Amino acid sequence: MKKNSKEQTAVAKPKVKKGDEVLVICGKDRGRRGKVVSVDAKKQSCIVENINEFKKHQKPRGQKMQNVQSGIITVAMPIHVSNVMVIDKTTSKPTRVGRKIVGNKSLRYAKISGQLIDPE
Repeated sequence: MKKNSKEQTAVAKPKVKKGDEVLVICGKDRGRRGKVVSVDAKKQSCIVENINEFKKHQKPRGQKMQNVQSGIITVAMPIHVSNVMVIDKTTSKPTRVGRKIVGNKSLRYAKISGQLIDPE
């Protein structure tokens, strides 16, 4: 039985958003803090500034790719969202994130302090 190409699977809302300050809780960068640059909700991963960086050897390509840097470059790799914790702004400690329905919106809140993370 073939699957319909228009069929979409439900994607859970990630606990982390772009611009959040997070603490890495496992991996080689454990204990380091950084700012989230991007989030991929489908893969449940995020890229954190200056964390989980790897060296990549890149060759210069044809005329179309003249703006691309060649040589050994540093690339930030994604981290799974379960390996980071959001930093609470009021206590500046790592916290788990919950959701509250305020009006018609589902807003995130810090479980350690109860304060909303998202601006209304």
